[in-house]
Amino acid sequence: MAQAVCPAPLAYSIGEIDESFGLSHDDVRLALSDAESVWEDATGQNLFIYDEDSIFTINFIYDERQEYADAEGNFKEKLDKTQTVSDAISQTYSKLVASYNNLQIDYSDKVERYEKNLAAYNTQVGELNAQGGAKPKEYEALQERKVELDAEQASLNTLSQELTVLVKEINEIGDRGNVLVETYNRGVNEYNDTFGESHEFTQGTYSSDKRIDIYTYADNDELRLVLAHEFGHALSLDHVTNEESVMYFLIGEQPTEFAPTEEDMSEFIRVCSKKSFWDTIEESLFGN
Repeated sequence: MAQAVCPAPLAYSIGEIDESFGLSHDDVRLALSDAESVWEDATGQNLFIYDEDSIFTINFIYDERQEYADAEGNFKEKLDKTQTVSDAISQTYSKLVASYNNLQIDYSDKVERYEKNLAAYNTQVGELNAQGGAKPKEYEALQERKVELDAEQASLNTLSQELTVLVKEINEIGDRGNVLVETYNRGVNEYNDTFGESHEFTQGTYSSDKRIDIYTYADNDELRLVLAHEFGHALSLDHVTNEESVMYFLIGEQPTEFAPTEEDMSEFIRVCSKKSFWDTIEESLFGN
């Protein structure tokens, strides 16, 4: 087995945890364990050891960088809420429009039927008048038909009023939706202008005086990435060129479920072992 030349296994302890991060000692232990596994699962080696007496410490230092991250998180939360409300309004708008369209079809059909019935009634009245007037039974039938036509007209008036109310609601909610969309788009532009650029790994630093300092992270996934990156530096690894790599110098393009890339592993092999990249992969897979 080739002799490792990086400082592994690396013993570390937890140092300062600024309370502004809202992290408990157990929270930090779990995050560090996850960061260890990024490298240890990929290499099949025991690279890190937690030791409360170790002089190599992991520290959480709260400053303007985490304040910036908190501001970004709060801004994004507001955008997400605006988007949620906008989506709800859009769904309501669509339902109202569908209701209006269905009611409009029903109204148009009833108007057409009423106009035909009214025309037939007027024709019958005209014919009877031309004959000198309606007989008692004919007059009674005409009166009954007139009542029916009046009821149809009243129903049409009711439907017309419902359509008017729907149009008003559709216009009002459409205006609300437009305002929200404009607000959201302005917010997105402001967010992109303020927070859109990738950040260098000033989220954390590795110091040769035996410490890692963590300054800022957006969420647990990013914390795991920052810790894994600084653990890499603690093993003497340099930056690599693949944007998806743990050891890339910027945060941004790494996937959420990240793992060491081929470039990360090649850098690990260069620093920590005389084995080839593929030999190390074979060992991690088959335990040779």
